[in-house]
Amino acid sequence: MHTNNTSIADTGIPLFGQKEAISRVDKAVRRANSGLMSRQGKPLMSFLFLGPSGVGKTESAKALAEVLYGDRNRVARFNANECAGEGGQFKAFGPPRGYAGSDKGGLLTQQVKAFEGRCVILVDEIEKGTQEIFDGLMAALDEGYMEDASFGERIPVTGATIVMTSNILAGTDMAGWPDEKVRMAIAGAPVQNHKTGLSSNPFRLEFLGRIQEVIQFASLEDTDIALIIAHKYRNETAVKIAVNYHLLIIDLSPKALGALCAQAGGAKFGVRQVDNVITTAIIDRLIDYPNLPTDTRCSYIWDFDEDTGFTIENLHQRGCRFLAEQRDESLNVTEEKMTVLREHLTKVALDDVRARADKPATAEGNNVLMHRMIVN
Repeated sequence: MHTNNTSIADTGIPLFGQKEAISRVDKAVRRANSGLMSRQGKPLMSFLFLGPSGVGKTESAKALAEVLYGDRNRVARFNANECAGEGGQFKAFGPPRGYAGSDKGGLLTQQVKAFEGRCVILVDEIEKGTQEIFDGLMAALDEGYMEDASFGERIPVTGATIVMTSNILAGTDMAGWPDEKVRMAIAGAPVQNHKTGLSSNPFRLEFLGRIQEVIQFASLEDTDIALIIAHKYRNETAVKIAVNYHLLIIDLSPKALGALCAQAGGAKFGVRQVDNVITTAIIDRLIDYPNLPTDTRCSYIWDFDEDTGFTIENLHQRGCRFLAEQRDESLNVTEEKMTVLREHLTKVALDDVRARADKPATAEGNNVLMHRMIVN
């Protein structure tokens, strides 16, 4: 179970704005690794992640998979909202024999089986699940197996970690609440059935009592959204631009970053709006950009002006002084940071090109690729 990562914060995709939640998850992992816990016949760990949409609950589950199993893709995922349609009560664990779809088994159970029970079992929006979902998870939490009703087989989950997410009580600040009070509040929280319009309390106390950790994820702040936008641009969008356009547009100026944050709605919509904003504001702008720069030897940066919108500024021609003023730091510091960003972008873009060409990294190969990209 051990990997080189000691925290879910140290995995491939960083988590922003959830210091307390990360700390609690990490402590649970250390506890499980200690060998002091008696979990015979039960899952490795179990969590209920609470919080509004787009704050990092799902990404934290993937990070757990990376820490525990060495691969963030070892996630057997099911959204309980899928139970709303006809026959939905059978989707996770499979319809009984004779029902339509019984030849395929359950969507959740067959994923777990494919991973041989060594994975994170992620059930999103658990509060929208049918009684069958809660009963099936109760057996997993209590007995260490999931039963596929289609094939009549019991799939062991003693090597798995169960993570459930929920938006229930998302508007309630439970910071400082004792664990018992949190669980009682969840048990008493009504959830409206979108199909019938009726309200019920889906979380029974006996179900909640079998979950090891109930962790609330905080709403993101505007500064968290800014960090996420900057990270996504530098590590994803800028790399694609470098590979496909042979341009090193290494960063966003504070004005450009502020404009993107405003378009993303700040923290109101969580992180899910970020990709849409980068697409419409940056990628679409680049595609239709008048007089796109042609000197691929230079470093560029995105800037923003109310009159002209997003513009590409040549740092070799214009210099970094305007950027240093926006960043409220010395010119030398700004220039050093831009050099680091250029080197980082060059390396990541080269790795991307090499991966597409399926070639190993060599000094000679690097020189050829850099020549092709014209970034030296």
